Amino acid sequence: MADTYFGAILVNVTSMELSIVNLKTGQQVEHVTSTVAIGENIYNHEDIELQTVADAAEALRGFLQVIKDYGVTRYQVWGSQALSSAPNADFIADQLYIRTGLRLRWISLGRESFVLNEAIALKFPAYKKLVKHHTAIIGLNSGSTTFSFFHHARLLASHNMKLGPTRIKEVLQNLRATAPNPIAVLDDYINSKVDDFYRFVPDELQQVNNQVILIGATPLNNYFIPRGKTSCSLTLQQFHDFTDEALNASDQYLMERLQLNEDTVGLVLPEVLLLQKLFATVHADQIHLVSLNVLDGLTTETAIDAGYLKKDFNDQIIDAAHALAARYRVEPQHMALVEKFTLHLFDQLKALHHLSARDRLLLHVAAIVHDIGGFIDTHEHYLHSDYILKQSELLGLTNQEMQIIAAVSRYHSSRTPGGELARFRQLSADERLRIAKLAAILRVADALDDAHQQTIARISVSVQPTQVVITAFSDDDLSLVRWAFNYKADFFTDVFGLQPVFKQRRLHK
Repeated sequence: MADTYFGAILVNVTSMELSIVNLKTGQQVEHVTSTVAIGENIYNHEDIELQTVADAAEALRGFLQVIKDYGVTRYQVWGSQALSSAPNADFIADQLYIRTGLRLRWISLGRESFVLNEAIALKFPAYKKLVKHHTAIIGLNSGSTTFSFFHHARLLASHNMKLGPTRIKEVLQNLRATAPNPIAVLDDYINSKVDDFYRFVPDELQQVNNQVILIGATPLNNYFIPRGKTSCSLTLQQFHDFTDEALNASDQYLMERLQLNEDTVGLVLPEVLLLQKLFATVHADQIHLVSLNVLDGLTTETAIDAGYLKKDFNDQIIDAAHALAARYRVEPQHMALVEKFTLHLFDQLKALHHLSARDRLLLHVAAIVHDIGGFIDTHEHYLHSDYILKQSELLGLTNQEMQIIAAVSRYHSSRTPGGELARFRQLSADERLRIAKLAAILRVADALDDAHQQTIARISVSVQPTQVVITAFSDDDLSLVRWAFNYKADFFTDVFGLQPVFKQRRLHK
């Protein structure tokens, strides 16, 4: 039985958690929390202190002992995105590794949001019914808030806002020392930050009413969710009644009523003020509290990867990529055709590239967003695409994967990795080869609609001993496509050792 157990550790800004889960049954058999606040000052751009590193290492060694007591051999430790933003985060991760043997794997906000969506979809019974209508999943963590908007069971948009209860708490502490009316100023601060962020949400979503699935609101969970349950629903009036009670209560009352300690009770006011604004902004109809967290999401995804749960959520990643492309006004017809040709080429060339299903997903995303830089300027748009994607977070993808997609998008046009060796050598040999293969495929697919005229209806691919013959079915004049194909295909030959050959077959004789 122990071989189905998995230990997941999350090192966050304000706490550390261990969850031991039976991946086969989904049952949590142990949960341990340490209140070591390793990064409580990072939002003031301060380094993580050495003493907290020692405390964190001691707590992690305790977690390891619990894991050993259960006979668990598979475990992983993650560091939250908020913690990774500390100026000395990488040094701290190395020190923890030296002291404990545990290597932190940083998780991006996009990954945090994605694994939460997975856990909610599989563990919250009302999920399927709610996402058929306009629903917003809102996830709170220490320094950020994540949003996923659904309708007709499809993801419409996903956004991350760098504002969370712990960050607001630090602002409040500064205001109490400088402002005559700190609560009013804080409320204005929250309103301005949310309004400034929300204008990037698609226009068609800004005025609709939403059912809200709320994750990470510990005070509300402790107040409303019955003992032994993991979720409950409440009206806006019930939330406002709670708000009135919380804003006028003493810290001692809140600690007893909401099962909080001295370190966490100070988050109640920031969280309540933030939620007030969020519920008004998304036009909340009803609120559904779910006591799941990122750690639940990480163990859920581990169970999926291990094959214990037969569910694929990659369609959310593709939907998020389409939403990002729409935000930067990528031309949809060209994008759709390149998407189609790219995936067809990837599937027909498996014997040639030996890439994984995850690589196919990354290439799919790159095919969607490769022209995103045209929003800035069509001249050398691939360079702008590279920059935008490096600065973007996408639901479900790691920071490293976003860097790969940015590089593939950079090289889809006139430049190639071979022409920028100094930049390319900063990557590992495996990453260079991976990017080169993906870029070579995307370049050929993009060439097939180089004029953005959609003159080719479909293609076929034939792999021969020295050539890859790509036949385009079209009655149009394909002189420009042929020229672009021959120009961009040279890099494919460099990477795969076979010469792509372009042929045309007319649809009507």
